[in-house]
Amino acid sequence: MNLPPHIHFIQRGWVSSNSIIVSGGDAPAIVDTGHHEDVAETMRLVGQCINVADLRLIVNTHCHWDHIGANNVIRAASGALTAASQATAHILVHHDRRAMWLDYFAADAAPVTVDITWQDGDMVSVGGYEFEVVATPGHAPDSIALYQPETRLLISADALHEGDCGILNTIVHGDQVLDQAIATVARLQMYDIALALPGHGGLITDVPASLNALAGRLAEFKRHPEQMAMHLLRRVAMTTVLMQQPMHRAALVAYVLARPWPHDYAPRAGFEDPEKLIHHLLDSFIHKGLVVETESQLTSLVPR
Repeated sequence: MNLPPHIHFIQRGWVSSNSIIVSGGDAPAIVDTGHHEDVAETMRLVGQCINVADLRLIVNTHCHWDHIGANNVIRAASGALTAASQATAHILVHHDRRAMWLDYFAADAAPVTVDITWQDGDMVSVGGYEFEVVATPGHAPDSIALYQPETRLLISADALHEGDCGILNTIVHGDQVLDQAIATVARLQMYDIALALPGHGGLITDVPASLNALAGRLAEFKRHPEQMAMHLLRRVAMTTVLMQQPMHRAALVAYVLARPWPHDYAPRAGFEDPEKLIHHLLDSFIHKGLVVETESQLTSLVPR
């Protein structure tokens, strides 16, 4: 299935979220704005789809830092208002560092203004299309997806990637997030979806198969919680390598040990020593050809 008219999908690499431009009607919108370190590239890519000054609405699907990075720059360039779920608005307005995962990456994010708040089940106008707001807790408790019934299109954000979803951070959000993610999949399976636009990765053209695969993965996480911990650890570790590269192994290990996540999740992944866990993750990346180590300098081969 091709994208409907006036809907543009901007696929990014590992760190920045994808963005979706909806440019029909007289109020063009952007859904999610990427990582703050990639703002210049975000503006360039958005400018290939639409004059940034013409944007009238910024939608944030959830509060995480890789989805809100260009909000303020786009807002300054266009005067666009910002919309999000009520839960996301509360987190962003109060700059809740823990909920935004900023301390996990020793990062910061500029305060974000939210002008419009939505609730589950609302029908909202985005770029000339009417979308249903669908609460999709799991990866983030505040997360929403947007479903367009006439085109059967779902903007799924991190609730659904290709056979996967965003990491489930049980330490920050509680062990219930796995059950929330399972319930979110079951709910999305009730919709007639022909095409999904995820927060990371490529377009999903066989949505039922992808949802079934994700349901299977989450069921495995339920049976084997250590797999869910490793799912998070691999992705957070790769993000850290991408953001800090090139970096000497010893320096990178020391940098990671100063973050909360290896200490939070080493026991859940079956490691008593967080430092051994970090070396295990790095060695596995090298073995899989995802990272190269030259004279102890680590560089990722994964697109940033």
